[in-house]
Amino acid sequence: MKEGKQEDYIIEELKKDGISLEYAHIIIANVYNDMYDRKSFWKLIFGGLFFIAGGLVINYFSYQVAANAGSFFYYLFWGIVVGGIVMIIRAFVIFKK
Repeated sequence: MKEGKQEDYIIEELKKDGISLEYAHIIIANVYNDMYDRKSFWKLIFGGLFFIAGGLVINYFSYQVAANAGSFFYYLFWGIVVGGIVMIIRAFVIFKK
């Protein structure tokens, strides 16, 4: 599949090796599932990193605004950072492969 071969060609090659038609379809479906899982893993990793970085930047600017205003408190957006960490953990738990 990485070489761009058609499914029919792959099925015929698998049948030459003695694999039944139904089992060949199962193999191809599993390969497609693995490709989708790999793509989903990277989406969760990059999404998590984006939320962590974005949350840290928002927290930094919130602190800067409070410091410039002479305030003793500032808003801490910890939920965004925790959400990003959860996304990264979820990527590793769901897609262990």
